[in-house]
Amino acid sequence: MTTLEDGLLRFFRPDAELMADPFPLYAQLREAGPAYRFKDRVLVSHFEPARELLVAPTTRQGLSVRGSRYRAVIDGLGEDDVTKLVELFGFYEKRVSGVDGDKHKRLRRLAQRAFTHRVVSQMEQRIQEITDQLLASVADRGTFEFVEEFAYHLPLIVICDMFDIPSEDRGQLRDWASDLGRFVGADWSDVKTLRETHRSVFAMREYLTGVFAGKRGGETTELMAALLNAEGDEEDHFTEDELVAVITQFVFAGHETTTNLMGNSMVTLLRDHREQWELLREQPELVPGAVEELLRYSGTTQYVDKLVSEDCEIGGVEVKAWDTVVVAVAAANRDETAFPDGERFDVTRDGKSHLSFGFGPHHCLGAALARIEMATLLRTLTRRFPEMGLVEPEHVVYGANSMLRGPERLPVRLGREHS
Repeated sequence: MTTLEDGLLRFFRPDAELMADPFPLYAQLREAGPAYRFKDRVLVSHFEPARELLVAPTTRQGLSVRGSRYRAVIDGLGEDDVTKLVELFGFYEKRVSGVDGDKHKRLRRLAQRAFTHRVVSQMEQRIQEITDQLLASVADRGTFEFVEEFAYHLPLIVICDMFDIPSEDRGQLRDWASDLGRFVGADWSDVKTLRETHRSVFAMREYLTGVFAGKRGGETTELMAALLNAEGDEEDHFTEDELVAVITQFVFAGHETTTNLMGNSMVTLLRDHREQWELLREQPELVPGAVEELLRYSGTTQYVDKLVSEDCEIGGVEVKAWDTVVVAVAAANRDETAFPDGERFDVTRDGKSHLSFGFGPHHCLGAALARIEMATLLRTLTRRFPEMGLVEPEHVVYGANSMLRGPERLPVRLGREHS
């Protein structure tokens, strides 16, 4: 068996082959204790301490020049690249999930005035229409590439519709968001990734600033209008940079993570647990619970970086102020103290207490939208294409991203279509 240290070296490299099945490594990590120090960071893999860290008043967001992960790489970077890294952190810190305390409360309060349950629920019919249109374009072929021809399109079209972004710009937006996804979990000493991300982030910033300028005072979607006009106490508004950062977060989280979740879910249901797919065919009322179990068992986000603002002890491990603490969400979601027989996939399980959308003040604002998209996908596919399967079940290619796990390619065959 690979040692835990060797496995973590591969994990944070990251290694695409390992990301195809990182769960034995997560089991090793849990066996090592609630917390484990690895180089410049401390990994927390047990459910309760992980959940506590997500709400602890001494916990801060992890993309910061104060963190040990930042300090571990800057000596190897040139001055220009250090500047780029600091500028990226400055941008990330303007997102809702990038700040804490009163700043976070303010941004989240403004965002929630726009991203309401009513706005999200109104998208349900549109999500079904997009799903049906995408399937109509491939139904006659018998086989198609699930990630490229479906999973990336559905959430991207939905999020672009909500923010009134022109359809011809979707591809460029996807490329920028993908670069952001690679950076968050990347080795920051990799100057190629650092420079590409810096270029993409500020190109997206310039693009979105232009979009806002064209929408202010004119016709646009309800959500975009609400964000542009969002007011808090004493007529507080988003600044331009805050609005760009907030919408960048929505675009990224609403597209990249959901695309990966859909791919992971198809592998889980069609390759690893076919009997659960058959159960959903027979009992579609189980779909909402199946979405929660897929989020727990096959979720996209593998971990989130946090910082602790004071010396403390976590799970018997001493942690210094501003050490980077890795909340290993995907490992915690299989902790048997929280989920009995946690390595077992069961769509009838009550697994809604998972950490895949975070917990507490930083709980994902787009959680309801992702749930609707996933439920629509499962209901539609199990009803219309019950014989659906993977073309190459033993050769699923996963991306080399340790933070956001998902297949890069997933050829599927549809089988006979049922009316």
